[in-house]
Amino acid sequence: MIKLFLIVLGIVAVCVALLSVRLFVGREFVHTHVEGNKELHRRGIKCARAMDAEMRGKGIKKNHN
Repeated sequence: MIKLFLIVLGIVAVCVALLSVRLFVGREFVHTHVEGNKELHRRGIKCARAMDAEMRGKGIKKNHN
């Protein structure tokens, strides 16, 4: 039982190390938020909160069916 636990713990440790290689070489995490995406910005797509606030400011009402 302990042997299996140590094997699984070793596999998890290797996976964590491989997933964090980008951090070890000095890079940052990838910015995945909508505002950080150049293509969405080019198309004029914003996050849901920003779009909602913009619509409320213009007086546009949402359709709730």
